Amino acid sequence: MKDIILWTVVFSISTAISIVLLGNRVLISGNLLTVKRIMELVFSWQFILAMTFALFSRFSFFLLNNAVLKVPELAQNSTTITTFATAVSFIFVAAANYIFLQERLTLMQILGASIIIFGLIVMLNGNK
Repeated sequence: MKDIILWTVVFSISTAISIVLLGNRVLISGNLLTVKRIMELVFSWQFILAMTFALFSRFSFFLLNNAVLKVPELAQNSTTITTFATAVSFIFVAAANYIFLQERLTLMQILGASIIIFGLIVMLNGNK
């Protein structure tokens, strides 16, 4: 279970960093469908770093899936459970966006995030 928690956190952090880097309003504003703008975006340090974290996020998904596969009660549905576990990254992304991009959640959005966390806890501990 420690490996599942570890790789869920690693996935969540790397996903959050990638999204925060790409959420910069200056980076994503304007017409992104011109050749000049696409080239500026692709060669910007923020985009390159964000894509590096996105790639690492995919790799950590693979390692998380492997950790879930090693738990006999979860192995039959490892990829599905891994996909649900990665929903924790939504919470990390929301927190990072709050801190770095000054985005604010409504009460209903906070409630929804809480339901996700509760559901994951029930799902991962339901077979004990």
